[in-house]
Amino acid sequence: METDVLIVGAGPAGLALANVLAECGVRCRIVDAAGGPVRESRAGLIHTRTLELLDRIGVAAPMIESGRKITHVEMFERGRRAGGFPLAGRGIEGRTPFPYALALEQYRTEQLLVDALTERGAAVDWDTEFVRFTDPARPRTAVLRRCSGAEFEVSARWTAAADGAGSAVRRSLGLGFTGRTFGQTGLLADVETDFAGAGRPADGRLRLNLARGGFVGMLGMSGDRYRFFGAVPRGFTPAPDGPHAPHSAYAAIGDETLQRWFDEYFSVDATLRTVEWTALFRLHSRIAERFGSGPVHLLGDAAHIHSPAGGQGLNLAIGDAFNLGWKLAQVAGGHAGERLLDSYDAERRPVARQVLRGTDRGFALETVDHGIAVWFRTHVAPLLIRPLSRLRPVRHGIFRLFAQTWIGYRRSPAVAAARRRVGRGPRPGDRIPYGAFRPASGGGGAQGVRYSLLISEGRRPDPAFDGRLRAVRDLLGRYPVPVDVHVVRAGERPPPGWGAAGRRPRVSLVRPDGHLCYTGAPDELGALRDCLEGPCAWLPRAEG
Repeated sequence: METDVLIVGAGPAGLALANVLAECGVRCRIVDAAGGPVRESRAGLIHTRTLELLDRIGVAAPMIESGRKITHVEMFERGRRAGGFPLAGRGIEGRTPFPYALALEQYRTEQLLVDALTERGAAVDWDTEFVRFTDPARPRTAVLRRCSGAEFEVSARWTAAADGAGSAVRRSLGLGFTGRTFGQTGLLADVETDFAGAGRPADGRLRLNLARGGFVGMLGMSGDRYRFFGAVPRGFTPAPDGPHAPHSAYAAIGDETLQRWFDEYFSVDATLRTVEWTALFRLHSRIAERFGSGPVHLLGDAAHIHSPAGGQGLNLAIGDAFNLGWKLAQVAGGHAGERLLDSYDAERRPVARQVLRGTDRGFALETVDHGIAVWFRTHVAPLLIRPLSRLRPVRHGIFRLFAQTWIGYRRSPAVAAARRRVGRGPRPGDRIPYGAFRPASGGGGAQGVRYSLLISEGRRPDPAFDGRLRAVRDLLGRYPVPVDVHVVRAGERPPPGWGAAGRRPRVSLVRPDGHLCYTGAPDELGALRDCLEGPCAWLPRAEG
């Protein structure tokens, strides 16, 4: 049995990767030891940047139809409103079709990804676990095991490990997973709830309450179901000790204990009617020493785990999947050299490290229980929340943080070095506002998993522009890479977010993940060619 890419793990990361590869026509096989998609809600928030990526493979629309748009976070201090901030971001309208977060249970997310994969003619091999590589020094052939106990081998050019924090693939390669385990215990619960007073979260709003023990929160899901989350105080429930506490949820809690936690920490008059799911878990902050090891690449929880503060985990995992997916597709299709894959670790590991640092700080502020921290949360934080939440830079910064629109790759080996900055426009490595480009067919739908090139004439008509446009098209024609070319003539408005750079004579190449990888003058064909064959690792079309 042979394939181009073996994907181990059919959670959100593995399923997103499989869809990207299938969309690009790459042979892949995805396996999972479970019998099917998860049945629990687990991760429940999908942010702006993730929706943009999922839209490229046509999955965002059905998710939005199934979920709830969340546009604001309201913050309370022991039941009294202290302030709030938007998850829609003032000024973001027109720069993304998704100016909100989406509340959607993980089992729905996974099922929609499975459905999309089925429509692309692929399927998950459930009840199939990874056992080992036949030769860990040359991990090209994997031994897999069916639930019946029968073992078989699959040979693949690349293996993608999306098999969770306890990744068997990562362990088989001996890759370190360094970090720490927090002493606190976290709790997630999905509950049908009857509210007696005014504490019900308004539609489209996530409610956080600052109690003595830290922040706890509630989020409306489907129907009368609400997601409750937060840290559990020490001694409230038993927890496994030591650095080897499990990475996954290890226990549920009883209805009475859950009601007591809710009554003491949420400051809302409500009865928890039907408890559908609860999970206690220890909080970890860990990252793999490398995200790539030869033909094997780690993504999602197999590469990094962290506090759930801000709902970043699932979103970070899908970002990994898309980044790795389009690069594997380029190399597997013979369009780019293998060195393009080296940029996966160079781009995604720094992003994961930054998210880990941020969530660790946020979690520490929420849960540290020594005297000074408790006094600060009780007496100072409530006084700061309201004025800070009114400041536009603070509100915009919080939106960018949660939405993951801050992610960029300016130092990546897969983007051209910035030759010079033009006005206030984007630089190589920056995210281009989603929706700036549409398929050349004019269908107006998802942008797809393709390169886009913008060539603008400038403010005034240029007699030499048509010749330069032909020269750029001729250069692109030397490579088998599909590129959608978008022309902005003199007097036409540039795409959103380009500023002065879109009104000057420019050639800008945008990667399939929406990040700028080159920008230069239309007559600098040598620089564009150097980028295509250098950072982009494009391979010239074979003669004949």
